[in-house]
Amino acid sequence: MTDAAIETEIAVDASGLPRLTPHTHPLWWGVLGAVAIEAAVVANLLTSYFYLMSQSETWPPAGIKPPDPFWATVVLCVLPLSSVTMWWAGRGSDADRKTQLAMGVTASVALASLALVFRWLQFAAFGVRWDEHAYGSILWAITGFHFTHVVSAILGTAVVAVLAWMDYFTSERQLGVVVDTLYWYFVAAVFLPIYLVLYWAPRWL
Repeated sequence: MTDAAIETEIAVDASGLPRLTPHTHPLWWGVLGAVAIEAAVVANLLTSYFYLMSQSETWPPAGIKPPDPFWATVVLCVLPLSSVTMWWAGRGSDADRKTQLAMGVTASVALASLALVFRWLQFAAFGVRWDEHAYGSILWAITGFHFTHVVSAILGTAVVAVLAWMDYFTSERQLGVVVDTLYWYFVAAVFLPIYLVLYWAPRWL
């Protein structure tokens, strides 16, 4: 046996192997797992909210009103609308209609950016700091966590939009669109329980 390196070339015919579709790709399952983890975090935050409520004589604390639901209600309308444009973009991707895909994801980014503006106005209307008491801390923690979700969804979808306008995606190469749409639906849907807990639970309970 010599010290010389032995190089061996092996030719493999991969034409008969099954092709991974976007919904069976490991990345799709990875994003699905990330969504499950983040949903569990949101559930823990909301559970903590109700635990703190149960340990307090008054909730919110005396002299503090529940947050005004106006801007949050606007966001509750805008985010599902952005999911509709994402769905429309996905249909365009499936049919290899590249302009429809590009317009759909661009519209979703624009709508979500508008939602961020409304969320910022919502922050200004809280009238309570995060470090004043337990109510302020959990209110800001839950709202800030979802705000970060929206920002990350916008950044990821902005990349998809740029690639879509560059004709990168096709009906065969659309994994990025599929996983981005999955995460987008989660970000839009998870705001509903947050909205009900933060804005209406103090009024109903």
